[in-house]
Amino acid sequence: MPEAIRSLIIEPDPDTARHVYILGRQTGAVDIRWKSDSVAEGMEIVRKFRPDMAIVGVNGDPAASIAPLAAEFPGLYILALASSADAEHALQAMRAGAHDLLQKPVREVDLRIAAEKVLKARARKEPSERRGKIVTVFSNKGGNGTTTIAANLADALVSHHGKRVVLVDLVLAHGDVTMFFNANPTYTILDLARNTQKADPEYLQSLLVQHSSGVHILADPPRIEDAEQISAEQVKDMLSALRATFDLVIVDTPHQFDEKTLTALEMSDTIFLVTLLNLPSLKNTQRSIELFARLGFLDERVKLVLSRYLPNEEISRESIEGIMNLPIFHTVPNDYPTVLSSINRGKLLSEIAPGKEVTASFRHMAELLAGPGIPKEAPKRKRGFMEKVFRPERSPA
Repeated sequence: MPEAIRSLIIEPDPDTARHVYILGRQTGAVDIRWKSDSVAEGMEIVRKFRPDMAIVGVNGDPAASIAPLAAEFPGLYILALASSADAEHALQAMRAGAHDLLQKPVREVDLRIAAEKVLKARARKEPSERRGKIVTVFSNKGGNGTTTIAANLADALVSHHGKRVVLVDLVLAHGDVTMFFNANPTYTILDLARNTQKADPEYLQSLLVQHSSGVHILADPPRIEDAEQISAEQVKDMLSALRATFDLVIVDTPHQFDEKTLTALEMSDTIFLVTLLNLPSLKNTQRSIELFARLGFLDERVKLVLSRYLPNEEISRESIEGIMNLPIFHTVPNDYPTVLSSINRGKLLSEIAPGKEVTASFRHMAELLAGPGIPKEAPKRKRGFMEKVFRPERSPA
């Protein structure tokens, strides 16, 4: 079943808005996530959350409601909602930038037909039918190990699951991903942001750094000020292009709720919310959870991860789950010396400490995310001289 269309309704009449919301739930094709009484407020919602469709009530002149949205958001599918469906009214709505028009009271069959048109339009825009998963690693407090988790999880998914993985450094002003891989990129996220229309697999292959582990890297831009040249809309286009080529897109994010980070979080199939087992970090994590709830994406996508974990009698796992109202998805054990050595040498944990517990924890995390890994073939034992003499290999019959 196709993914429901993430939609905003701009309609001052609460009864009409509720009716459309119920119809969307009944069809299973339209997910009314946001509601606004005015076009101005609705435009702020579109800027922040980038819905797929806006259902806009038009009264009188359709251009007053439709034209501002169509001008600023050319990729937004706009469905006009009007009391009249006569030809002249529909033509005015289309000229203003609407893609289609629904008449009040809306019927389920009409909303379903409109949803099918949106899905077809979206399919034409996507680079391919392939749709990978976006996994965002986030903490609103620095020093919690988000980049360590993103890098080593990406490695485990490639090495033990055979996945095609790209790691995106969305910490645009001061990213560290390339240091973890000791990589020197020729091109960066800024180049992709400027050329998303070219982003077919061949172009991406020429743009990304591929580490010896098999992980592809989309590096942060070369200069701090370059971060301002990348917009939330470009982040959305880049992640869409990458998920069309890779099995998994791992996104390392800054410790702040800016529009670019919110775009990545909104597009994510999984959000790893990372915290430490101390009160300041837990307090900040709880505030993130509260904001997620207000923004409308505190659901099964959000997974709580404890970083640098040591069992603590003062703060138990059970008490954390109770306070956060979230189960702990995974714990990364505390092995600071090994992790620091890995970072300073520009090598992954699997390269310098394959047998360590902290390295194994990322293999386990990858299994929780992607299922069982690919079994490794046992190395073939070399036959000794006496075995070769007295037990020669038989040729197949």
